[in-house]
Amino acid sequence: MEIKDKVVIITGSSSGIGQNAAVTFAKEGAKVVINYKTNKKGAGETAKEVKEVGGEFLIIGGDMSVPKKVAGLFTKVYKKFKSVDILINNAGYPHSAYIEKSDKEHWLKVFNDNFLTTALCSKEALSYMRKQKRGKIINTASVMGIPNGGRTGIIAYSAAKAAVINFTKTLAKQVAPKILVNAVTPGRTITPYYDQFDKKTMQSFIDANPIGRMINPQEISNAFLFIAKNDALTGTVLVVDGGYMLK
Repeated sequence: MEIKDKVVIITGSSSGIGQNAAVTFAKEGAKVVINYKTNKKGAGETAKEVKEVGGEFLIIGGDMSVPKKVAGLFTKVYKKFKSVDILINNAGYPHSAYIEKSDKEHWLKVFNDNFLTTALCSKEALSYMRKQKRGKIINTASVMGIPNGGRTGIIAYSAAKAAVINFTKTLAKQVAPKILVNAVTPGRTITPYYDQFDKKTMQSFIDANPIGRMINPQEISNAFLFIAKNDALTGTVLVVDGGYMLK
């Protein structure tokens, strides 16, 4: 797929990987839809960067685990751009808790943030993509969702991202060949989430990667871009983990 002039919706694009992806696709000439849940300031910063590279954008706030908010986002996008070409389901956050400390509310929150956002946005995107008879959906999973990749301290998050991977493959079977569905599974990537950890803990994360460093958000954005441009991929789960799964 040629990226220039395509409409790319990126959920959770007010910081981190999503923010970088928005700028990356803008550089390719895409029309970028910036979504945020609570970080309005961050969304503005994303828009500023997109504008600096000459990109066209639309900012839409809203919790993508709420069906009305999801429907509203897509309605606004189609009204402005008359197309929905690429959806990158990037919204999510790795809430921490061992199972002993978790409760039903924790599990529901984690699945709302990290799985239902993907399912609900994909469902809404398909209503437009089917009419267009084309489109691409790219889901942000996680290395923690791969078998043997999960961490006990973020057990609900690991389970939610495993669900994203299964959802990706199942949906890909259903909607091919006109609509292609894939996923990227990042390993430990430099994002604001890691600001909470001390130097010793960060070093342990680095040591777990055979490449000897954290992953750069641009490297994940490049994976999104590769999938978006390649029309021979569907049901693919592209692992960008710095070798973490080699352990």
